[in-house]
Amino acid sequence: MDLGNKNLNDLISKDNNTANVAAQRIINGAEIESFIKLCDKSEFLFDFIKEKINERLHNAVNFENFENIFKFIKIYNSDFEDFIIRTWIKFADEDLTDRILEILETGTNEEKTYSAGYFYYINDPLALENLRKYAFSDFEPLAQNAARTLAKFHDREVYNKAVVVIQSDCDDFEKYKYVNFLVSYGNKKAFNALYDYLENTYMKGFAASNILYLKSFDEIIEDSAPDKAAKIFDIILSAYPEEISLDTVFDFEIFKFIKFLSKETADNNLPESYIKRLLLKAKCKFNLISKEDIYTFDLSKDVKKEIAAISEFLNTLQTDLFKNLEEELKSDDKERVLEAYDVILNYGKKEFAQDIINIVNTAEYEDVVAEGVKVLKVFGELQKLNRDEILDKLQNENIRAMVLSAFN
Repeated sequence: MDLGNKNLNDLISKDNNTANVAAQRIINGAEIESFIKLCDKSEFLFDFIKEKINERLHNAVNFENFENIFKFIKIYNSDFEDFIIRTWIKFADEDLTDRILEILETGTNEEKTYSAGYFYYINDPLALENLRKYAFSDFEPLAQNAARTLAKFHDREVYNKAVVVIQSDCDDFEKYKYVNFLVSYGNKKAFNALYDYLENTYMKGFAASNILYLKSFDEIIEDSAPDKAAKIFDIILSAYPEEISLDTVFDFEIFKFIKFLSKETADNNLPESYIKRLLLKAKCKFNLISKEDIYTFDLSKDVKKEIAAISEFLNTLQTDLFKNLEEELKSDDKERVLEAYDVILNYGKKEFAQDIINIVNTAEYEDVVAEGVKVLKVFGELQKLNRDEILDKLQNENIRAMVLSAFN
């Protein structure tokens, strides 16, 4: 890969001597333009290469060129903050800490972000006031570093406030930054508050993905909450690929959770119909993604392979996933019923039409009635409903108009 100039290309050389000399030249010359190019290319570099780059740049710093580090902090990149922060820690003393405190207070957002990372390791209480202030910065890397550092200080002031806010009735957009704070803070005890937020917000994809950065599927299951893990998975599937990046199949260990679901029902304590519906939804979603280049053209080879492997696994399951699926239509959870409609419609399973008719005739939720009517219309089974009886059940004018349109 061409990183843009000789020093950068040498920096990733397999020859350690060549790479170390390049790192020395970059630090000695305070080559900010090279650092900018490196940051621009970071997303295309493997993690192990980034680790070597951080190590080489860190090792290239000495007493003579140390001052040059402060020129690099004008550019922030999370992949390469390690070499800057580790270097500061290596030369840490009272004077340096005072200087970084000043940067934390008066620097640019990028400079403040590195400074907040420094105080994760150097717990100077004089940094607390600014860390609390920046915990909700619009510059997300600064907010994340401030939150992580506050956790290292065991400072609960902002944490307690965040928990209260996401459980309040305030606007979802106001809660957004508090959710981000709790995830960056990293206290897994915030899971229940975040899950309650998930239940009530319309930003479900955002909430579900953030929860999984705090607590993995395995950890949620270990806490005897497979039902919550299943609901989070359901939402993640709905959000792929438009709302949540497909790169997260690795972050969230999606394949591992699918294998967990595919085990015997007794292993996961979930209703069989629920499991089957989730697997059918996953199968439909990953088959579509793996076959359409529009969803995968910008993904790494590893992610593409993982998606293909998930699709293949789901396609080779021996279980009859449609057996007793009608039980899912009888769920007390409205969202599960609506999702069951989608699965039945996506697979064109007209044999469930009578079950849907029964639900439409007895459902209390008007959107369950309306969505059922839409499925039956596609299946050509609408004539089996009594139009007037259905319309009489509907109080919401918008839903009533939609159902009436379906019958006409």
